[in-house]
Amino acid sequence: MKNLEGSNIKKNTAVVGAGWFGSAHCRVFDSLSNLVAVCDTDINKAKSIAEKYGINYYKDHRKMIKNEKIDSVSIVIPPRFMPSIATDFIEADIDILLEKPMGTNLQEVEKLLPYEDNVRIMCGFIELFNPVIERLKNNLKKIGNPIMVSSRRIGRHPHRKWELGVLLDLGIHSIYVQSHLFGDPIKTKSMLSFSSNDKYEDAAFILLRYKNGVNGLIETNWLTPAKYRKLIIYGEEGSMEIDYITQEISFIKGEKLEEDTKVVEIRQPYTFSEPLMREINAFLYAKKNPMPLSEGLKSLKIALDAHKNS
Repeated sequence: MKNLEGSNIKKNTAVVGAGWFGSAHCRVFDSLSNLVAVCDTDINKAKSIAEKYGINYYKDHRKMIKNEKIDSVSIVIPPRFMPSIATDFIEADIDILLEKPMGTNLQEVEKLLPYEDNVRIMCGFIELFNPVIERLKNNLKKIGNPIMVSSRRIGRHPHRKWELGVLLDLGIHSIYVQSHLFGDPIKTKSMLSFSSNDKYEDAAFILLRYKNGVNGLIETNWLTPAKYRKLIIYGEEGSMEIDYITQEISFIKGEKLEEDTKVVEIRQPYTFSEPLMREINAFLYAKKNPMPLSEGLKSLKIALDAHKNS
């Protein structure tokens, strides 16, 4: 099978982490590359995936590095372990896709920066590869100058023990998307809620001000029964809303947003495309790193500062 860039050359790949998202990574790597191994401290999970794809499995990632010829690896594990395990692969000259949020301690993740000249270290910011984001950027002029952007990413608490709050789990998606659209914020304010846990927040609100005068709002929580992933931008001549899940985009358009303006809702036709497939293909085969660690760290810092200063 050709990769999406059109090359016939397949890289040898591996995945560290055999949870629900690690298994999704294995599925995509198997279709785009030569998946050779999977690793997880829960050896039964690793074995189950290995049997499905006919690959080797390991409990210790260092043994996997020693025994396998690996070009690229995806690290999909609890964030607090990511920097140390990433270092072992970097020292073996293996390119890394480091799932968000890349870590829970900014200084530990920053220690990986000097290695970016030697290997590809890409942040797993999956929503940047959602095709609805590209369509959004291409159509922004239709609503005039942006005034405000609002992101809402909510749902039930995940059934996993990653020892982090909703900001680093869900909120960081909204942070990096807004930064991608409007640049780095110059000012932020945040409020957190600890309804079910004294240590990790389960709800967060962030207010952001961007250099171009756009104001941003981010709402995220683990308390809402329904899963909701949307972003809306308000402009001087209309508004634009996207749904990350359905990949739908709609406009509410008027000549000017005045009191008696007649507005018309417009929906664009689209072709659904899996963001994870696009992300991993770019990691493996794009000539330029789409999301280098040096850039991704900005979003991690915003999330950590929001937690500290709330």
